[in-house]
Amino acid sequence: MTGILSHIFRHPIKAIGAEAINSASLTEGRALPLDRVWAVLHERSKIELREGRADWAQKLNFVVGVSAPALMAVTLETRGEAFCLSHPTKDPLVFSPQNAEDHARFLAWLDDLWPAHRPRPTGLVAAIDQPLTDQKTPVLSLIGTGSLGDLSQAAGTTLDMRRFRANLWVSGWGAMAEQELVGKRLRLGEAELEVVEPVGRCRATDGNPETGARDQDLLKLLKDRYGHTNFGIFVRVTKPGQIATGSKIEVI
Repeated sequence: MTGILSHIFRHPIKAIGAEAINSASLTEGRALPLDRVWAVLHERSKIELREGRADWAQKLNFVVGVSAPALMAVTLETRGEAFCLSHPTKDPLVFSPQNAEDHARFLAWLDDLWPAHRPRPTGLVAAIDQPLTDQKTPVLSLIGTGSLGDLSQAAGTTLDMRRFRANLWVSGWGAMAEQELVGKRLRLGEAELEVVEPVGRCRATDGNPETGARDQDLLKLLKDRYGHTNFGIFVRVTKPGQIATGSKIEVI
């Protein structure tokens, strides 16, 4: 079973902005570089910071897309050490996450995208080591474009791949073929990966990345179509190496 890596996405700030990239250098036992290395705390966060940085913690401690579909329409572009955030309803914001004085501007920009009834965002924090993903161990997420096409057919509309916030997208596989790879090893470019488990989905995927509106019930759609709510797989890097869009991926 051979495919081609068609897209790579990273999300430097957890739940806020996807960025497409062309290549990455993978390290054994690590996540995709610059993926979820920042996150936004809120009024009910229960995290002890160390010099303004956070150890891994459960997602209920952070601003997340399932609570605010408008966040799904944020895009992010890295410009050196600065981030440029865009949203269809707002002027772009360029700020440096490394500069604490810029954090207030970032939180002000974020404010009206976050529901008024939710605990207010209070600060931007960087990860100490483990990225601030939903998973406690460093993994990447991977989905086949064939699966997206099949789910889009069931939805009666083309679903934007950014709904699923996956790191790696692979073309050339049949619908849901990646679900059969759990426990197997893959070679991707120079790197090797171990398939850990399926990705269980939540309602964050209901948000449209073009508009920020909740316009689908994807958990119901997945359940009706496949009998479960998994979509995609988690993979662990077992051999370091360079990957790029166009790289071949195959089962070892």
